[in-house]
Amino acid sequence: MNYNQPIIPFLIIIGGCLFGSCQKELNTLTNGSIIPANQKPKVGTTWTYRYYTYYSYGSLATSQTIVHKARSEESFGGEKWLNIIDVSTDTTVYFLNTKTGGLYQYTSNNSYLLCKYPAAVNDTYNTFNSGATEMFTVKGVNDTLVTGIGDVPVNYHEGVKGAYLIDLIWYNDNAWIVRRYQYFKGPPPGNRYYLYSKMFLDNIVY
Repeated sequence: MNYNQPIIPFLIIIGGCLFGSCQKELNTLTNGSIIPANQKPKVGTTWTYRYYTYYSYGSLATSQTIVHKARSEESFGGEKWLNIIDVSTDTTVYFLNTKTGGLYQYTSNNSYLLCKYPAAVNDTYNTFNSGATEMFTVKGVNDTLVTGIGDVPVNYHEGVKGAYLIDLIWYNDNAWIVRRYQYFKGPPPGNRYYLYSKMFLDNIVY
């Protein structure tokens, strides 16, 4: 039976190669875009973000992890909206819902388009956001964005109030807001707008 012994190491090598191949495929599936195509945010969904704020002169002010959660479903204007809260403060961040045309938010007693989807580059739309009228322009469509949950397709929107850039939002139809930058008005005497915050999605649990 000695003539069969070389087969054992050979089988071990083959098995290792097959396992390595399967493992590589598993890593590709796990480390790539992991947003399920058939999933949408719903009651109970949580988003974990890295969140940074900055001083008006550009230095980092704070760095933290924040969690947003779709705590409940509320009815406004005959429609249902997800109440998205900041878990640490138990306060509402937005009321959101996807409808024909994209992601909408309910604010100031009305429904307003926040992120247009589907969209084409240079599409523009007027909306109401953070207490004032804002005009958004779609600057990118189906771009690939590297995130904490993998490489995901996004549409990129820029929001302007008056002549000032206020919002940069990267939107995915299955995860919603995956990255966001916001600009605030700085102190006098300049009162110039500056980059106040950055928010990066690192995890989503449906």
